[in-house]
Amino acid sequence: MHQFALDVKDLKKLVAALAREGSVKGPKTGENGPVLADVSGDAESLDYTNFRLPPKRELFPQCETIDNNQDAEAVVLFGIRPCDALAIDYLDKVLIDERFVDPFYKKKRDKTLVVSMACKEPGSTCFCSSVGGGPSGAAGADIVFHHLKNSLLFEPVSEKGRAFLAKNKKIFREPTDKEVQAKNNQESESLRAMAEIPASAVPSSIKSKDAPAFWNEVAETCLSCGACTYVCPTCHCFDFYEEKTQSGYQKKRIHDACMFASFSREASGHNPRPKPGDRMRQRIMHKFSYTHENFGRIFCVGCGRCVRFCPSNIDIRETVAKATA
Repeated sequence: MHQFALDVKDLKKLVAALAREGSVKGPKTGENGPVLADVSGDAESLDYTNFRLPPKRELFPQCETIDNNQDAEAVVLFGIRPCDALAIDYLDKVLIDERFVDPFYKKKRDKTLVVSMACKEPGSTCFCSSVGGGPSGAAGADIVFHHLKNSLLFEPVSEKGRAFLAKNKKIFREPTDKEVQAKNNQESESLRAMAEIPASAVPSSIKSKDAPAFWNEVAETCLSCGACTYVCPTCHCFDFYEEKTQSGYQKKRIHDACMFASFSREASGHNPRPKPGDRMRQRIMHKFSYTHENFGRIFCVGCGRCVRFCPSNIDIRETVAKATA
C-alpha cells in the first residue's frame, strides 16, 4: 500500500488541508488532560495517551435534539487512537446496520473523515490486542498514520482516505527507507508492550458464570454511578425525553447506562436487575457474549477507560480473568 510522509514541522499544512474538508477535531491540552477539541486553526502536540471521553460523542452525542430537518456538519476526527476508530466501526454495525438505520448517526457518519494515529506506547490500562484490535489497527479509520521522531507516515484505509491523500499529494513526500523501518519497528515494539488478557475465551466461558454470588463479588464495591459506560467508546444505550420550550416541546436523546438502578425498572415498579451484581452481569454479558452472538464481535476495544476512571477501582481485566478461570 502506498505511504505518504510529512515532516512534523509541516503539520500546519496538513491541518489546513483537513480544515477544507470540515471542522477538525484533534488532541488539545485541557485542564484535566488531553481533550478532543477544535484544532482547525492550529495543531498541538500529538504526544498523548488518550482522551478521557471517547470521540464517539462527535457522532453520537451525550445529549442531542431529535430534528429530522437538521443537517450534519462535516467533521474530521484527527489523531484519534486506533481503539476509538475501531469503536466507531462497531457502532456502525449497530446504528447503520442493514436492517436498522439510525438517521441521526448516519448523517454525521457520512460527513466524518477519520484520521487515526497509531500508538507508540500503550497506556498502563490498554489491552486492545486482546480484543481484536491493535496499537496500529486500521479498522474504522479512513487514514492511519504513525508519529515518528521528526515525521508522520500516512496510509490510506478507505476510498475516502485515498481521495483525500491524492487530492493533497503536494504537501506530502515519499517516505525514506529509514522512516518505513522506523514505522515497522514502532508497530512491533508497541505490540510487545501491550498487556494481554484471555478475552478470546470469554464468549464461550462467561455463560457458565451465572451464579449470583459470582457477580455480587465482582460488583461488591460498585457505586452504580455509570462512569464506566459514559467513558466507554462502544456503549450505545440511550433514552428519549421531551423538553418544554417557549414554543412547545422538543424531543431529546440522551445516553443511558445499564449500571444505573433505574435502567431496567419497569412501569409497574418491578426491577429485574435490582442489585449492582445483576447490572454488572448485564454489562459484561452484553459486551462479551450478546454482541458476539449478534455481530461476531466482542464490543470491548481495550481502551482501558473504565479501568482508569472507575471510582471504585473495578478492573474489567480482572473480571474477564475470573470469568475464564
